[in-house]
Amino acid sequence: MQTTWIDNKIYLCKLWPKYKPTPEEGDLLNERWGQLKQDILRECIKQHRLERDSRPDLSAIHKAYCKITATAHTAGVASTEIEDTRAQTCIPPSASELAEWDSWAAKTLATVTDAEIEAVREMMTYVPTTARVLAVAVDYVRSQRGRVAPSRA
Repeated sequence: MQTTWIDNKIYLCKLWPKYKPTPEEGDLLNERWGQLKQDILRECIKQHRLERDSRPDLSAIHKAYCKITATAHTAGVASTEIEDTRAQTCIPPSASELAEWDSWAAKTLATVTDAEIEAVREMMTYVPTTARVLAVAVDYVRSQRGRVAPSRA
């Protein structure tokens, strides 16, 4: 039988019977820990119980979980929860935001000079091929005009 998040939540409360998460803490745990690999989380909870008697340190449990999954990830083992966490915290631009960016890029690149392209080339060692990235680089070059370069000591 596969361990579920509900099983782990009950297990956590059985190991620390006096621990009662606040409603906010419970919501956070449901949101964040409900998506993790529950068998790995269970092992982290067990190990933490051996280390801490009075009250669970949720942060320490989470760090132990991340350490195990990051090690698995760097060893070449698929670790989808790491990617899922990244995807949850990085929301891609909407279609309207991309259209707005494309419009801005077109306006920016309509007036680009050879000198600005050369400055981008010097800064990036290559000229980006996408209009959006090139426009950002050109915009940066333009923003640096007149600024004194930091001295190298």
